[in-house]
Amino acid sequence: MKVCFHKNRQMGQKKHSYLNIVKVYFHMYLDRTEEPKIYKTLLTSKEAIALIGPRRAGKTTIAQKLLEDWKKTGGTGKYFDLEAMGAPASIAELNTELEKVPHGGLIVLDEIQVLKEWIKIVREEIEYKKHKIIISGSSASLLSKEIASSLGGRAIPEIVLPISYSDAKKWGLTSITDYLKIGGYPECVLRPYDAQKLHKLYLELTVLRDVAARKGIREIKPLLDLALILLSEPGKTISAKKTASAIKISQPTFRSFVDALNDAYLVLSVLPFSRSPREKIVADAKHYAYDVGIQNSISVSTEEDIGRKFENLVAIELIRRGYNISYLKTEKGECDFLAQKIGEKGLAIQVWSGTGNIPEREFSGLELGMNIAKSKGLFLTKNKISLEKLKKEITIKTIEDWLLETQ
Repeated sequence: MKVCFHKNRQMGQKKHSYLNIVKVYFHMYLDRTEEPKIYKTLLTSKEAIALIGPRRAGKTTIAQKLLEDWKKTGGTGKYFDLEAMGAPASIAELNTELEKVPHGGLIVLDEIQVLKEWIKIVREEIEYKKHKIIISGSSASLLSKEIASSLGGRAIPEIVLPISYSDAKKWGLTSITDYLKIGGYPECVLRPYDAQKLHKLYLELTVLRDVAARKGIREIKPLLDLALILLSEPGKTISAKKTASAIKISQPTFRSFVDALNDAYLVLSVLPFSRSPREKIVADAKHYAYDVGIQNSISVSTEEDIGRKFENLVAIELIRRGYNISYLKTEKGECDFLAQKIGEKGLAIQVWSGTGNIPEREFSGLELGMNIAKSKGLFLTKNKISLEKLKKEITIKTIEDWLLETQ
């Protein structure tokens, strides 16, 4: 991202530590952890790369950086912002422009949803191996589950989320406390005093454009009310029946709204661990915010539950690292997360942000999760602890150390 921000300010009488060290220089690109992985996929795959994720998470910037890196190695290519003035207004016009780019060059098609029948031209480009292709657009128009079917396996979805805590520290934030307030939207990290205002704007745009417009929803209030409820109660099981009744919608509408909020990368819904597909369909999920900053700014909850906010951080980081996650709740105990990744042994995770003696139920819940999922155990704590008597299969780390690990 090309930015200019280097100021120290005051809020009332208090200086915030993160403002004292944020130094972002003119025309300096701030690296992101996702880029090397996406670039490697670009080099080794014949399929198109589809950048998907929430609006304002930096998809356009990453696409432009990938094209810049491509050109540095001697490649040719061109970037098209299809929403810009003078951009090709039809697939015929776009095809004419693409023919001017040398064979094998890299084409970036940003805001691809603007062109009707865009799928046809991308299919043809990939089918006949004319160019390397990167596409990006609104989260309402590019859904991973639709990309797979509409392009018939000709595109690989790459998720671009708000930046991780690890990257946010490189960008200037100094503590996990700051990250919980500001989150990872790039513009919010660079303009922390505007973060709350930006979060509310992003919420409104996402609900109106990426959810309501896509679903053809005219009555916005129930949808917005539901978004606020889910974002205000991270890590809590929300009853579909009670919540639907409270905001005066049906249960099928409730589930449709929740699915749409997930598709827009605003809310992450985590289902309980179950070997029965039917039980998963009817079960109540736990919900997390894809960005902890937006959760902090718009929450209507009167409780300051720091434990659930840390749990939210862990949930999103697991998704960022490619895990599928569920939670475990039985009469015998609870485990925060059961995480699975293709080709790897599973991981049972318990998040503890308290102080003092750790309740026995935390360890028994973790061990229960390990036994049920036949997995290793990870106990994440707010502060460093050392325990002599602990199963060999359980690793103890601080939440911050785990978040900063190189993947």
